[in-house]
Amino acid sequence: MMQQNEPTRYVIPDGEGNDFEFAERLRYESPRSNKTYIFLEPIGADYDEAEEVDIFVYELDEYGDGDNDFNLVPIAEDDAETWDEIEEVFNTLEDELD
Repeated sequence: MMQQNEPTRYVIPDGEGNDFEFAERLRYESPRSNKTYIFLEPIGADYDEAEEVDIFVYELDEYGDGDNDFNLVPIAEDDAETWDEIEEVFNTLEDELD
């Protein structure tokens, strides 16, 4: 039986066909942009020992009702407003987790 608090996992291939596994840390719906953002943490042996792990954030583009009916859309690097908002949300989350 699956535990309720087990994070959802995603496998995302990189451009070279390597699959990377991520665990969902957070979904955030922005009142500013009305978009949903997903915070993903890489998981696996390479990351278990790491002091600090980068969190990846994507815009969630949902196109259906199924759990996996979405695309992960990279956020434009020059979208400063969105990045500021995401950073603020993430810092708040980290404070709550500590």
